[in-house]
Amino acid sequence: MADQLATPADLASAVQSDVDTSTATLLIECATAVVQAIVRQRIVQVTESVVLDLDGYDGGVYLPLPERPVTAVTSAAIGATTVTDFTTQLSRGRLWRALGWRSTLIAYYNQPSTATIAYTHGYAAGDQRLQLGRSAVLSLAMGAYANPAGMTAESVDDYSVQYAAMSSRLEASPYLVALLRRQYGLPPGSVRLAVCGESTYAYDQRA
Repeated sequence: MADQLATPADLASAVQSDVDTSTATLLIECATAVVQAIVRQRIVQVTESVVLDLDGYDGGVYLPLPERPVTAVTSAAIGATTVTDFTTQLSRGRLWRALGWRSTLIAYYNQPSTATIAYTHGYAAGDQRLQLGRSAVLSLAMGAYANPAGMTAESVDDYSVQYAAMSSRLEASPYLVALLRRQYGLPPGSVRLAVCGESTYAYDQRA
């Protein structure tokens, strides 16, 4: 199931009428994806594994995790080797390991290696800190549901059409975009790219 920062029942309450569940679900999923794209991370709570590509510049003892807030770390591996000799700093979204995070089995000092981390991040359902994101999602979904201009019977189920329309609406509200990024965005500073499944995320190196 795709991430959802609201429910069809929430949308029905917002528009004060019954809604088609399938359409409402589509619009909420689209709106949630748009909001999370704006802040460049998932803000709903999820547990997943991320593979971090490390090079010769990543030889420090700290390993920043790509999404915040971090609430738990389940496991860590360097290359194919599981490690347990690390300390988790949840409030700063990073791990500390005295021996660093690059593999000692690589042939060259600057050869790339990987670290695989299974962790939980984001806000649990019902967390008050999700309210801004939930409100933004409902606003976008309400606009699409209550004002179907430009939507045809064929395109109402077209995810890409809805995503593009909602992205344009949100980008037209710079104040809301700024609020969302202030509430949920990563700390300022340089970023690295982390590959998680088929998605690419940016994360702060400076934390």
